[in-house]
Amino acid sequence: MIPRAAPRPAGVPVRLRRIRSLIAALCWASLSLGLGWWGEAAWGQLPADAGQVWKTYDIAPFVQQAGEGSQKHVVDWILQDTGYGSWHGDTVAVLSANAKSLRCFHTPEIQERVAETVARFVEDAAAPHRFAVRVLGVGSPAWRADARPLLRPIPTSTPGVQAWMMSREEAAILVATLRRRGDCQELPTGPVQAANGLPATLSGGRKRAYVQDIALRPDIWPGWQTLGASCDEGMLIDVHPLISRDGTAVEAVLRCRIDQIERMASVPVNLADAQGKRLQIEVPQMVAVRVGERFRWPIGQVLVIGLGLVPWPVPRQNTDGSAALPATASRTDVVLVVEPRLSGVP
Repeated sequence: MIPRAAPRPAGVPVRLRRIRSLIAALCWASLSLGLGWWGEAAWGQLPADAGQVWKTYDIAPFVQQAGEGSQKHVVDWILQDTGYGSWHGDTVAVLSANAKSLRCFHTPEIQERVAETVARFVEDAAAPHRFAVRVLGVGSPAWRADARPLLRPIPTSTPGVQAWMMSREEAAILVATLRRRGDCQELPTGPVQAANGLPATLSGGRKRAYVQDIALRPDIWPGWQTLGASCDEGMLIDVHPLISRDGTAVEAVLRCRIDQIERMASVPVNLADAQGKRLQIEVPQMVAVRVGERFRWPIGQVLVIGLGLVPWPVPRQNTDGSAALPATASRTDVVLVVEPRLSGVP
């Protein structure tokens, strides 16, 4: 028996199916080009009224050394250096980064600044310089009078904040003198090391519990129930240093956040306990300090920052953090010391 070919299924003719497949392929190719399937060709589709250009920068050496997710530090520094407004104004702009590359679409002037910043992160990534950051709290600002000959002031923008620079030897004398004082405390974290381009974060604090409200509960004795809440007191200081490309200076961004309960205001309510004493609820009176600064100083010097008399919501290491709230919250002269420790330099 001679085999016969299987009958062709009824439906769309072969020629029409081929035409449809060709049309689908062309549409997919056009869509891929518009979305940047072939990489940097996509920037040609963006408006470039201000002469914007698309560039890609290699940041893999820094990310490999600094760790996963560290590309965000490069992006943050670029935004601070160029100004957030330059990326959210009338000029169409793009800035994004992954573990290997940073992509930027902007004017040639901004591209120059981006290239400069990327070079500062990448060029010394294999053997990064490091910084030692420590935070001290001194009960009285009188130490400034004794240390005045050592302090060489540099500009600041936040009211009440002062900054000075001094040699490493002078800074060692200052820190040793402050630590010998009976009213000096240091954050429990101690000095923190940070690599070039990576932030150093120092923190300390505690949780304060209080009676926020009283709820009526007829189903339980004595017919009411206290509703507790808590407030987080603490200090969070972030110092982000970056050495200039020529290696002669250091820039650092400082962010400080301090929250403290100054006192608890008691409010009597129309309920009494078993002894007939009126119950009270509490309302916290908070104080908050926010500092944002940017400094630049010679790389061979140490930066010393005085935040002024601010709250110190950090329990001493030998005391219980849940101790009773004092009648009046104290103030402490908070001092930061940032010391560059260059690779290859003892």
